[in-house]
Amino acid sequence: MTQYILALETSGACCGVALLCDASGAQRVVLREHHGTKEHSERLLPMVDEVLAEAGIAATALSAIAFGQGPGGFTGLRVACGVAQGLGFALELPLAPVVSLAALALASEATTGQVVLVAMDARMDEVYAGAYRIVDDAGWRDVVALDGPILLGAADLLTWARMQSWWTDAVLHVGDAALAYPTQVGLSDTAPRSEIVRPTADAVALLAAGMLRRGECVPADQASPLYVRDKVAFTTAERASGLGGNPRVTLPQVGVANGVAG
Repeated sequence: MTQYILALETSGACCGVALLCDASGAQRVVLREHHGTKEHSERLLPMVDEVLAEAGIAATALSAIAFGQGPGGFTGLRVACGVAQGLGFALELPLAPVVSLAALALASEATTGQVVLVAMDARMDEVYAGAYRIVDDAGWRDVVALDGPILLGAADLLTWARMQSWWTDAVLHVGDAALAYPTQVGLSDTAPRSEIVRPTADAVALLAAGMLRRGECVPADQASPLYVRDKVAFTTAERASGLGGNPRVTLPQVGVANGVAG
């Protein structure tokens, strides 16, 4: 039996649409991407039409709709979720809300069994962070969530990571946090890191396939974005006092020193 999963990823500056065709374990992915943060809403549906046309199928042949639910840019998350819900309602299909950090972990070149620390720029000197282990699920590349997603101060990322049971010096660092905040994050030149800095629609589709196999998809009316944070700017009073106002993790101060990954 052939299954078709349509995946939408607009959590960042790239608008991506992927169609995963799974014919008895033989996988094929049709992918379209467009860079332009303010163009997601106008580009997404035409790109959906393009991947369906290239695959030679009608929308009615789809098995599920997947979308990157976040965390990420608020507007982009709402666009992907809204379009996915609209298609899900119209086609009476289940939705697979995929954590964007998990998709980024899968998109990296990490090997099976390796732990991936994903850290994405959340602006305001903060990062979205999560940890995942790459696994093999009946021949499919998949991830297991170990921690997160959470909101951290950029300077707290490595301190937090070293406090976790999954931490080793072999953890692969993925995402754009170290590029956005090189001084605060403080990765050493020898720290294992991936050149992949954003989640991709094809990775969203692959994770959604696992969710579909395990019965983890949801009805369209139960899908929602995953924001993690609740605001995108500090008030004048917060800036003056040095406070944030987001529900970010507070680390213990006694006996914890922020170091450099090696």
